[in-house]
Amino acid sequence: MNQIYREKPLSLGLRANSSQNPALQRPKDKSASSGSELNLLSQLTDEADTSLIQNASLAEVNSANNSICSTHASNTVVANYKNYLLHSAFQPIFSIAHRCPVGYEGLIRAQTAELLPCSPLDLFSEPETNSEYLALDRVCRSLHVQNFSQQQTDNEWLFLNLNSQCLASEKPTLGYMSNLLSTSGIAPQRIVIEILESEIRDRAYLQELISHFRSMGFLIAIDDFGAGHSNFDRIWDLEPDIVKIDRSLIQRAALSTRIERILTSMVSLIHEAGSLVIIEGIETEKEALTAIKANTDMVQGFYFARPNEYISEDSNLDKTFNHLLQLQKYQKKSRISDVNYDFTQFEKLFKTAADEFIQSQSLDHCAQIIFKDQQAVRCFLLNEAGYQIGANISSPCYQPKIDCRFAPLISRKKVNLAHKHYHYRAIHHLNKIQISRPYLSANDTQMCITVSQAMKVNNEIFVFCCDLGWQDD
Repeated sequence: MNQIYREKPLSLGLRANSSQNPALQRPKDKSASSGSELNLLSQLTDEADTSLIQNASLAEVNSANNSICSTHASNTVVANYKNYLLHSAFQPIFSIAHRCPVGYEGLIRAQTAELLPCSPLDLFSEPETNSEYLALDRVCRSLHVQNFSQQQTDNEWLFLNLNSQCLASEKPTLGYMSNLLSTSGIAPQRIVIEILESEIRDRAYLQELISHFRSMGFLIAIDDFGAGHSNFDRIWDLEPDIVKIDRSLIQRAALSTRIERILTSMVSLIHEAGSLVIIEGIETEKEALTAIKANTDMVQGFYFARPNEYISEDSNLDKTFNHLLQLQKYQKKSRISDVNYDFTQFEKLFKTAADEFIQSQSLDHCAQIIFKDQQAVRCFLLNEAGYQIGANISSPCYQPKIDCRFAPLISRKKVNLAHKHYHYRAIHHLNKIQISRPYLSANDTQMCITVSQAMKVNNEIFVFCCDLGWQDD
């Protein structure tokens, strides 16, 4: 058998028979012989001279064994854990700007003793204690690091998942990763530690853990952000280098313009906090386009590449990204064209209404002109200082939809909207029509855009405004 490590073969520990520790005995697998061994956990320490894991061992297997490895003419490393054979698979993480993989996430793949595929969920249901979870977690990390070191890569990152819950419970002596990298030859700056921050309630320990990994030169990523009880205070407290947004958000954003807008704002806020963003779990073209539109930095998912035991170049990658970016450009242009067409029709009414105000100074007369367009929701008038003059005038089509629950926001006096862009820009561009971006109106919590124009009448400046309803979907 070919040896990968010329000087000293890797061993993650010893095996121990279950009879030596009755407290950790488990029911034997039906397919196992009566003399089958039960894997145990050694001391929870990371010191170099300590046997790390007794319930797993790495075996070097060459490509002649097709039941374990693919037909690639190179060696790989597998691990024996209880009745499972464990393999590494690497899923690329792509930079949109560079159109190439900048990292790979190490994912575990398991087989039964009969070499049948096994769900990772079944594998991770095997440990019965936090110490056993920690053992399995370390097996997976070791496996990924050793296999990644054998791949043909440049300076791409290796993303490693940590079982945060078992670390928080066991609080092992730190140092395991340092020892692991010293045997693999992978530079620390190429490691990204993925932490599921919601699993750790002990913030002090979480900070200590992250500080330790950072001191080693690792990057820190928060995983599955946006799922469960994730919140932004963890991002502000932990200051991760990368935030991976949970796949549930991209799935929903691809189906709803409203959720898409929320996702885009979330990405922007994470950027403001100083972190890069990966949107993971992308499986369709629509999801890929939505992620690009949301201005994410990196993408990951089956649409781009599935996990594979061996890392290789994808000759179709440029074509995939060129197609997506061209399609996004076309959709954006088409959307702008549609909006411009719709507004061209409305612009004629708005100009007529503005001219009517200059002649009559009557908002009611202006509103009658504006409300010929079914999209018009309300008209209102502001002075140069931003104070509203009189009340809103609502469209007859819209009046039945007015929600009386928001009456405090509708009927307040001394409303000042000088902080709104549609007032500020209008004042600074006299007699020119301004159009706001879609935003949530405080009047009814509905999306709208505001069209405005500042004009001078009898030496006073007024800003004539009209809200148009904005449909998300």
